[in-house]
Amino acid sequence: MKFLKKKILKFYLSLLKFFTSNDVLICKVEYLIKNGTKLNLEKPSDFSEKISWLKLFHYGEEFSNIADKFESRKYVEKKVGNDILINAFGIYDSVNDIDIESFPNEFVLKGTHGSGYNLIVKDKSKLNWKKERKRFNKWLQENYYYKYREKVYKNIKPRIIAEKYLSELENNNMIDYKFYCFHGQPKYILVKTMEDNVLKKCYYDLDWNKITPEKDSDKHLKKEIEKPKCFEEMITIAQKLSTDFIFIRVDLYEIKNKIYFGELTFFPTGGMHRIYIEELNEKMGKLIKLPF
Repeated sequence: MKFLKKKILKFYLSLLKFFTSNDVLICKVEYLIKNGTKLNLEKPSDFSEKISWLKLFHYGEEFSNIADKFESRKYVEKKVGNDILINAFGIYDSVNDIDIESFPNEFVLKGTHGSGYNLIVKDKSKLNWKKERKRFNKWLQENYYYKYREKVYKNIKPRIIAEKYLSELENNNMIDYKFYCFHGQPKYILVKTMEDNVLKKCYYDLDWNKITPEKDSDKHLKKEIEKPKCFEEMITIAQKLSTDFIFIRVDLYEIKNKIYFGELTFFPTGGMHRIYIEELNEKMGKLIKLPF
């Protein structure tokens, strides 16, 4: 997309967000800016289009308990038990209620009402809490719904959850396994971890075959990742947690041969970014059967 056209569209988008509540129009313009192609919601076919359709027309405020980072723990416990839940030792309505001095040396703070509201602390003595307090105060004032028009977040009460920090003995390099589940069946795994001090990602199928992009991408994780030792159990957990949904992503960790739950995600990247491996946009799109 030419620079001037993109700049004009961004200005138009800023006006739309200020003057209208038309989520469909806002998402169409934002999708065009981010991908250089139109968002087809009338006859959606690929993954990002169908995720956007589900976001705008199917999953509403009634699914807030699944999107809420704290309330979703109750759903997980009901479906698979609490053994995979990371120990949560605090839930707070205000940053002022948090007593850092009472926390262990390592911990994680998360905003319950959206994505990206995270603070990982590996050494409390090095934490600039004054700075982080300001950041969390700002986050608590935000309604994540307005970022990508995901209505599941619209009525979530902003809170902060404190969790135990998980680490691996070998290299302290966490691997995030994100199971893409369609109608209760996991089909692909997005793997995210560090490579050359940069967070990279790649996709595997259920036979643990790595999927190679059509063209080289700086996002792509080049190194091979060993299949998790608890892989079959992870698949079973992903099946149980996704059985009630057309599509959902189930995020899991394997630490010291034990599985931990990360989160449930309805709309990866808000449906606004196409998967960088283009063939997966089509293949995953075919796996989603929309209710019409």
